[in-house]
Amino acid sequence: MTARALLYDAFMTPLGWLGLDRARHRLVAGLSGHVLEVGTGTGLLLPSYPPSVSSTVAIDIDPDMLARARLRRPGVSLFQADVQQLPFPDGSFDAVVSCLVFCSVEQPARGLAEIHRVLRPGGQLRMLEHVRSPRPVLSRLQEGLDPLWCRLSGGCHLDRQTVPLVEASGFRIVQRARHLREAVEELVAVPV
Repeated sequence: MTARALLYDAFMTPLGWLGLDRARHRLVAGLSGHVLEVGTGTGLLLPSYPPSVSSTVAIDIDPDMLARARLRRPGVSLFQADVQQLPFPDGSFDAVVSCLVFCSVEQPARGLAEIHRVLRPGGQLRMLEHVRSPRPVLSRLQEGLDPLWCRLSGGCHLDRQTVPLVEASGFRIVQRARHLREAVEELVAVPV
């Protein structure tokens, strides 16, 4: 296990106490069937899946993060893969879950197109992502900090406009909530 995976967990633990753990539980509540989690990282979301989920597949591009995720929930199929090029057939999943992932996807539209491809008709995309705030002061702060933050965090962008990307990728948003001065989006979308 690498220091990077341990540092990631150490950074995320206080955020969990501040409400991220509750948001993770809401994100997967009520899911059922065959679910894909993209960008699982160290697997912090994996223990939250309800028993109604018959099988969970989780991917991440980092093998060291996956090694830590393997400890979180036995029985989950873990694969080293990129959301921009998913190794699954069309219509493979009842739901796809993304939690704090699309801020660091190099080509987010391509990743969303791949999710659209692997979702079954009637499937759901559930996302919890930090995004560019519509509040001018916070938005300017995010924009100003983004270049430095992106270098320090390994590619995470503070000011992504993920919701318009989701809509432009062939999804209709059916449920949406904003948190933390509208800098975090929680949404459910369906393919159209």
